[in-house]
Amino acid sequence: MDKIKLCWKKIPIPVAFMFCSITAILLALLCTNLTMRFAQSGQAMIQEKYIEIDLDALKPANDSEGLVEAVPGEDSEKYQLIQLPPSAFSEEDQQKYSFYEYTEEMAAICWYTVFLLLAATIFYFWKIRTPFRVLTEATEKIARHDLGFEVADCGQDEFGRLCRSFEEMRKELVKNETALWRASEERKRLNAAFSHDLKTPLTILQGHTDMLLEDLPDERCSRTELFESVRTISRQVTRIHDYVKTMNSIQKLEDYEIHPEPLPPSDFIQILSDIVFGLFAPEKAEIISELSEEPLNIDSQVLSQICENLCSNASRYTKDMLQVTVLRKRDILTLIFLDDGPGFSPNDLKAAVRPYYRGDNSEKSTHFGLGLYICDLLCQKHGGTLSIENNSQGGAKITVEIFCD
Repeated sequence: MDKIKLCWKKIPIPVAFMFCSITAILLALLCTNLTMRFAQSGQAMIQEKYIEIDLDALKPANDSEGLVEAVPGEDSEKYQLIQLPPSAFSEEDQQKYSFYEYTEEMAAICWYTVFLLLAATIFYFWKIRTPFRVLTEATEKIARHDLGFEVADCGQDEFGRLCRSFEEMRKELVKNETALWRASEERKRLNAAFSHDLKTPLTILQGHTDMLLEDLPDERCSRTELFESVRTISRQVTRIHDYVKTMNSIQKLEDYEIHPEPLPPSDFIQILSDIVFGLFAPEKAEIISELSEEPLNIDSQVLSQICENLCSNASRYTKDMLQVTVLRKRDILTLIFLDDGPGFSPNDLKAAVRPYYRGDNSEKSTHFGLGLYICDLLCQKHGGTLSIENNSQGGAKITVEIFCD
């Protein structure tokens, strides 16, 4: 039975419908024929009970209703009995005869109705009910924002394809919901980090403002102290302004849509060279390209920003040499940045891609700690990854992998 149901699920809906319909018609035709034979046999049995009549005495009669007909013979006209009228039977046999007549008349209608309804029922329960139930339950769960389920596979027919499409839609919804949740969490972390980092300049501003408000009226503040306070306030205002610009830039990056276009490898190497040797002297940087002539299907603007941020980050720590290796494996473009700086500390390896993380030298650093975070964000948008580790020979190693096909 299970094998029959499995094979039934693979049959296309139009074929299954035609099969059910034709089977129902053939069965109805067979049963109608058998029923009519049964009715005719019953009528014949009743007729035979009353045929013990002298055939030579038969004469055509006006009231015979065509039940006796003349048959021409050689010597004289003979007569043949066709059938007796129901009025010639007993009351009980008349009822039986009427039943057989009614059965004969209604056989086709009854059997066709029965088998067509049976075929429709089988078609519904074996072909329609299960996928309808599965799709209805899936729709109700999705409407309740419940995506923690799987849409069952309902076969290889049209309903099966519809169920699989529903499952793909559910997976996309889960992926989008996860992405939205991550974006929301990332936004919360950004806002928290932004608020935390704003406390320092705001505290400094508040302190110098309070000092000026307190000392200026009594002229207890010298001209030099006044100048230093104003300069400090100006620096902190500039820092806050830069923070706001940075947040706006991140928002634009989060909303940026990737637009990959074919780019010749030579053009990409030229873009990379402009970035690297714009920050490093020729003797302090090296680019190793293992690319073929096959075009790279990438968003050059995004990749340029990734390379620029990573090279800018490396310029703060590299001592003598930065090495950038570019290679392609199938549809993955890989960029490896190796420097001979101090490398990453254990804390850096855990948190370097977090927003506003400035590592162990945060007190002396003037940057906001967003370079690696922005690179990681852009890599994810391009369907890739960014990984950081320490080079076995010393220094930091940053690997970027993005789709380029």
